[in-house]
Amino acid sequence: MTLLLIVLIVLILVVFLLVIPLEIELTAGFHGRAVFQTRFKYLFGLISWETGGSRCKKIGREKKAAGGDQLSMLSHTCEAIQVKGLWGRMWLLVKRLAGSVSVRSINSDLIISLGDDYYTGMLAGLLIPLVLYLNQRMAVDVSLRPAFEEDLLLEGDLSADFQVRPLAVIGPCLAFACSPQFRRARQIFSGGRCKKRS
Repeated sequence: MTLLLIVLIVLILVVFLLVIPLEIELTAGFHGRAVFQTRFKYLFGLISWETGGSRCKKIGREKKAAGGDQLSMLSHTCEAIQVKGLWGRMWLLVKRLAGSVSVRSINSDLIISLGDDYYTGMLAGLLIPLVLYLNQRMAVDVSLRPAFEEDLLLEGDLSADFQVRPLAVIGPCLAFACSPQFRRARQIFSGGRCKKRS
């Protein structure tokens, strides 16, 4: 009986902790190299920890000898986002997370090029209406500028502050990560190919 009571108390405590909002502050800088920093605040700021200073491969204006790697990454990315049903899954994920994620602020000033004017224009055509919608509907100041006639490029700064309810987020994120569409897109993006898209 005592063991059952202890297990019940632990379960109630875990559920309680998962219901409390987790605040996430994300900053990223793309100036020569991509540098990410994330601060997590829990229990209304009583507990906080930070991960950051992680640097990624340089994405700059200069031409590289390994231009084939950039084109390969670009083609894999474009093929991955065309997996049938992926956009529907992403939209479903956004709808499910809408009530559990509270965006406090998003600020960005980004310049982007995919290394090909056609793909850069396609990306701008998809993202700029979304940026305009976000700027009107939410407390955000998002700027995204396409850079035509440039090599693969991402420059600028990004910061975001939002709260999530862990208990409400776990289910939808796991469902999306386990969906065949996401797994297929991840396989294509990592260099594999998929014969059948569904």
